[in-house]
Parts: sequence; structure tokens; C-alpha cells
Amino acid sequence: MAFRVAAVIWTAIALAVAAVVHFFLAPQFDLVQTRLEGGFVVTVGQLFRVAAVTNGLLAALILVRPRRWSALLVTAASLAGLALTVSSTVGPIELPFGLPTIPVGTWLQLRVVAAAAEALAVVGSIMIASRRSR
Repeated sequence: MAFRVAAVIWTAIALAVAAVVHFFLAPQFDLVQTRLEGGFVVTVGQLFRVAAVTNGLLAALILVRPRRWSALLVTAASLAGLALTVSSTVGPIELPFGLPTIPVGTWLQLRVVAAAAEALAVVGSIMIASRRSR
């Protein structure tokens, strides 16, 4: 029981750290934009804010409802975030549906922090999902 509580807490903290990193980086990427069909403009900064809000909501969810389904949702979202973070470190990522390219930047230290936080969230959420609550 104590280990499950610890996993819930560290998963929520990891998600909160990832949210803070994305909020911090968002203004730096507001100029990287594209125009989608219908004239809608999307920036990488806006995508970072969406990621930050998503991580914040998932942190609250795992604290309030540490169930198997919520842990699996956190696992899926954190794996996607980790994959984007790691792959965008190697080179620019071409996103589908006309979304803007995520550029390679000088923000490597924050990428390491975000990737570590996402990895901890993945490990914690898998542990939460695999343990039965009593």
C-alpha cells in the first residue's frame, strides 16, 4: 500500500515538472507557426501549452483517481511525450496534419528534465496500473 501511494505521488510530481517545463518553453516557440486548412494558425508554443495543461490535468487525475484506467492513460500520454521529446532532440520533427515542425533548439537541459520527468511518470503509472488497490 505504501509503495502504491509513493508511486502515485512521484508520478504526479513528474507530470507537474513536465507541465512546468512546457509552460516555461512555450513563449520561446510562439513564432514557429503554420496555417492549417481554414486559415487556423497553430504555433509550437500553443502545442507546448496544450502539453502543459494535459500534464497538469493528468497529475490531478492520478492523485484523485489512482485507478488502473487512469494510470494507463498517464502511461500512454507520457510515452507519447517522451517519444516526442527524445526524437526532437535528434532532429526537427515533421508533425502530421500540417502542424508546425518542432525545431531542434538550444534548450537541451530542459529537454533532459522533461524526458526524465516523462520517464518517471511512465514507470510510476505502470506500477500503479500493475498493483491492485486494497
